[in-house]
Amino acid sequence: MTAIEGKTCFITGAANGIGLAMAESMASRGARLILSDIDEVRLAAAAAELEAVGAEVATVAFNVAEEGDWDKALKTADAFGAVDILCSNAGVGGGSGAFEAYDADVWRWNYAVNAHAHLYACRTFLGGMKERGGAHLLITGSMVGITPPPVSVAYISSKFATVGIAMALRNELADSDVALSLLLPGMSATNNVVTTRNLRPGGSETGQAAETSRAMEGVLATGMSPDAIGERVVQAILGDEFYIFTHPEWKPLLEAQADEMLAAFGASADPNYSGDDIEALLAANGARAFGAGAKAAGK
Repeated sequence: MTAIEGKTCFITGAANGIGLAMAESMASRGARLILSDIDEVRLAAAAAELEAVGAEVATVAFNVAEEGDWDKALKTADAFGAVDILCSNAGVGGGSGAFEAYDADVWRWNYAVNAHAHLYACRTFLGGMKERGGAHLLITGSMVGITPPPVSVAYISSKFATVGIAMALRNELADSDVALSLLLPGMSATNNVVTTRNLRPGGSETGQAAETSRAMEGVLATGMSPDAIGERVVQAILGDEFYIFTHPEWKPLLEAQADEMLAAFGASADPNYSGDDIEALLAANGARAFGAGAKAAGK
């Protein structure tokens, strides 16, 4: 995408944090905005802030984790304008606690918001974006979805799912006129911990889990400004970049993890096996390449 001016951009989780920062950077370049969030009060305040600087804004309050609620998003876009840039950004934290004792309802909720919502977003808008072409899809993941620190298994694994969705979808979109970016931020100064605490199903966390939640709130408060991340997102969309890394201090951790994985490769488990036929795998799925080569093969 060479220009954002006049494009209609739909952003989930847009009432604050990285979502609002994306909206502000898009608006500064003349984009038309559809902002969505579950928090109606903050959403209205965000819209007023953007309208005050001349942005054209529509809002729709709904729960991205409920597939049926996406009808509201579609109706809003039908009235406002076809979506050119879709930022599937909304996300929640996982909370804390030992995996074997983790609340199953909170687990399912984490996946509904952090992973399933990307499917719902694409079921709602991606078909039309393919038909019209010249569009861009952005999915917000996390550095913990690539190299996991010792925090919530629910959050980490749901963000690993997000990364997998984006990487697989990259292959699927290779022959289309829809570009794709995967945002992988590190620690950001957002209200994610508080939002998670307020929205999570069931009772409040107690004991060590509650202490960890409070500690993480303080850690995130010292994170990178969402404004910087929002601006980096716009630059990546204009540059047609897939991976958007914003926190280079994570690179050594990823390198160590990759080194460990590569070093674990050895001889085949079956010396008589001729090896997987990657070309046949691609042909069976109507593809010519995958991963880094997918987009190049599609051009």
